[in-house]
Amino acid sequence: MKRRAKGTGTIYRRKDGRWAGEIDVTLSNGEQKRALTTSKSREVVRSWLRKIRDQENRKIPYSEKDWTVAEYLDYWMQDVQVGRIRETTMEAYNLTIKKHLKPTLGSHKLQNLRACDIRHALDMLEKRGCLGATIQKSLWILSACLNCALREEVIQRNVAQLVEKPKYNPKETRIWTVEQAALFLHSVKDHPHFIAFLLLLTYGMRRGEVLGLRWSDIDFENELIHVRQQIGRINGKIIPRNLKTANSLRTLPLMTNVREALMNHAKKCNVTPSQFVPYIELSTQNTVIVSKSGTPLEPRNLGRLFDVLTKKVGLPRIKVHAMRHTAATVLKDLNVPIKDAQLILGHANILTTMKIYQHGTPEAHRTAISAVEDRLLGRHVMLVNI
Repeated sequence: MKRRAKGTGTIYRRKDGRWAGEIDVTLSNGEQKRALTTSKSREVVRSWLRKIRDQENRKIPYSEKDWTVAEYLDYWMQDVQVGRIRETTMEAYNLTIKKHLKPTLGSHKLQNLRACDIRHALDMLEKRGCLGATIQKSLWILSACLNCALREEVIQRNVAQLVEKPKYNPKETRIWTVEQAALFLHSVKDHPHFIAFLLLLTYGMRRGEVLGLRWSDIDFENELIHVRQQIGRINGKIIPRNLKTANSLRTLPLMTNVREALMNHAKKCNVTPSQFVPYIELSTQNTVIVSKSGTPLEPRNLGRLFDVLTKKVGLPRIKVHAMRHTAATVLKDLNVPIKDAQLILGHANILTTMKIYQHGTPEAHRTAISAVEDRLLGRHVMLVNI
């Protein structure tokens, strides 16, 4: 009887009547093992053997686990991403995976996932009324997960990269003019949380950074503010967290008006500002902005308060984060060098400062076009009919 060539595998029928296939495979760590599959159909087993032989010939490692998309998403989040991304990002990813990816693609076998499966899933999300930003985010998260599977040699290609990105036109962030921002600050100057809005609009700080600012982060002697942590809600708890990026860790000048406002705030709160501490761990103690109970102010509550005060003053409604956009645009209109604006705002990438946070304003447009007009026509040029 002619023997099978080495590496081709073996098919045989078991006592229970099922067909079994065995073949030597190579794992991702280089080790060899004997892989086994069973089926009621001999043809299914033969097809499996052909597939495995092809992978071995192409030097593709054998995956011991036949992952579903849902299983690999869980593994990616729990074993790979933990500690690599921020807690708030983890929460956002998990929510997208739970609401959008698992219901549409979770049951698919990871190795059999096709681009058309993903396109169909995105179409389903669109029919359910999901926004373009949500669909685009879902595709991005799936692609990032499949890239991990690709690196770990669980799959041979990332099919999510073959799918055309959904069209998404983000809305322009509404911001205030300098006059509107000044009116707001003047109107709320006697409010207990005035200092929070002053810091947001003067320095363009993030909401979490303002709420996480401690008296011990302020160097009154050298007139400096050290942005070193932020406050956020994670899993239902208010906790201190590291800043968003390395560039977010920054030192800002303590301006005269801000210093005076801080001292008035301390007096109203019956607080004696503590000495500046050069090195200090994350904490929720000694924060400048506190609730009525003396604990760090809930970020959402600051947003709600801002909405109420904005309506009371009679200004256009904007988001709290738009005050950061407003501050960045003021820096631009004052011709502050873009690199300095980046460092003041704490952006990791100068392109973020340029593309996202610096909005054009009608006043700036008028000034620019007026300069062009003067250059082209001159102030004393008489226009004639052509």
